[in-house]
Amino acid sequence: MPIHVNLSDSIATVVIDREHRRNALDNEALEDLVAAFEGFRRQEVTAVVISGKGTKAFSAGSDLKAVAEYSERETQHHTYLLQKCSETIDECPVATIAAIEGFCLGGGLELALACDYRLVSAEAQFGFPEIMFHVLATGGATVRLPRMVGFGRAREMLVFGNRLDAQKALDWGLVNEIVAPGTAVAAATAMATDYAGKVKPFSIAMLKSILVNGYGTSARVGHTMAYLADCALSQTESFKGGVSETANKGRSKG
Repeated sequence: MPIHVNLSDSIATVVIDREHRRNALDNEALEDLVAAFEGFRRQEVTAVVISGKGTKAFSAGSDLKAVAEYSERETQHHTYLLQKCSETIDECPVATIAAIEGFCLGGGLELALACDYRLVSAEAQFGFPEIMFHVLATGGATVRLPRMVGFGRAREMLVFGNRLDAQKALDWGLVNEIVAPGTAVAAATAMATDYAGKVKPFSIAMLKSILVNGYGTSARVGHTMAYLADCALSQTESFKGGVSETANKGRSKG
């Protein structure tokens, strides 16, 4: 199996297990990733950590060796699957953390961009080399990357295929945090565990829905979505309990 999923309490870990190919993505791996993240909708999961097997690569992107052997229809399906995978991660109603070691390139970086947080090794490298192979970054980078790092920097990465080291990726806003080499998964798992102990699944699901579906809409539509979500959330026991607990803590401090 190219993808391994483990559930522990309300934390899920997803590992791309194709280390012999630098965790490059073929159709089978993408199909399994889509199934895994769609499955989290039916499970009691609060946070997911996605990583690549080993420390050499989170994912080197599409498996070009496999794609070269695909039929025209299979190649087109590969692009569809890559887009579907990015969208499924983006819309997944849980907190998603990409734990990145080594190379995070092409389609692998597109998957990481769809996550809520990117925690990376100091030795990680990032880029979109597709143009050098006479192909395009079509898994969501042309939309998500400009929103994250700005249009000018996105053009530089996509048009020229330039790579970024971890520090420059952090400076550009491409990643959120740098940790020591070999510790990305452990740090991401600790972060997910701490987070899961503080939030309720329904709350993060509502927030993610507003963020993903409200982005790019008018302010009025976005505000209306937030209002309706808050009205629904305020009727839950977890909301009432959380408000009471916070209020009591405030009184005790006063």
